[in-house]
Amino acid sequence: MRIRRAMRKKPLRRPIKKAGPKRRRILEQKKRLAELGVSEEALRTMNNKDIRAALQKLEKNAA
Repeated sequence: MRIRRAMRKKPLRRPIKKAGPKRRRILEQKKRLAELGVSEEALRTMNNKDIRAALQKLEKNAA
């Protein structure tokens, strides 16, 4: 049995990131930041990159 060309093209076989699960992940990260003591006002002004950076920093200090 031969392996077809379409199956060798790895980028074509990879799953594509969807917008819905990404929004859910960001929402969960915001909830975690709120539990760690970040104010709601600060969370509203943060973009996704800032949220991830703050989460890494705060969880590192909490551990």
